[in-house]
Amino acid sequence: MRVMNKDQFIHYLLGFVDGEGCFCISIKNQKSAKARWVLDPIFHVTQHIKNKDILYHLQSILECGVVIKKYGQEDTMQFTVQSRKELISKVIPFFKKYKLIVKRKNFEIFSEVVEGLEEHQHGDIKSFKRLLKKVFTMNGEGKYRRYKLEDIMKSLGSSETIRQTIH
Repeated sequence: MRVMNKDQFIHYLLGFVDGEGCFCISIKNQKSAKARWVLDPIFHVTQHIKNKDILYHLQSILECGVVIKKYGQEDTMQFTVQSRKELISKVIPFFKKYKLIVKRKNFEIFSEVVEGLEEHQHGDIKSFKRLLKKVFTMNGEGKYRRYKLEDIMKSLGSSETIRQTIH
């Protein structure tokens, strides 16, 4: 890689994330959760092991996350940030300052949902449903999701039933 100043390098990393990164919010069925469902945000960037240094550079710039071997893929490394605290304090501010192009819409939804989770909006069923609907507009609009939005919404029942269950 040719020598770049820090600003150039940050923009290089920005383009790299635009191509190789993913802002994802998993939906997990968890019986112990108040609404039976959990929204679990994660940011990750994947790269072949021979190019792992770029993941460590990204980790250094963002000052968070871990670089690990991707499960089930021996030749693939992944920079991952799962900590909501790190997402809120490091990842989201970075990508609000340095704008993505390709993944901008997914990032904006991701940051709105993560910030909503941080504000405990998922504790209120109406707000949880709103966050859930937003999640289904990301990354192919739920096309690759394990659960369908309609099925999750049905499982939540009426607002009154859930309100009685939560409180």
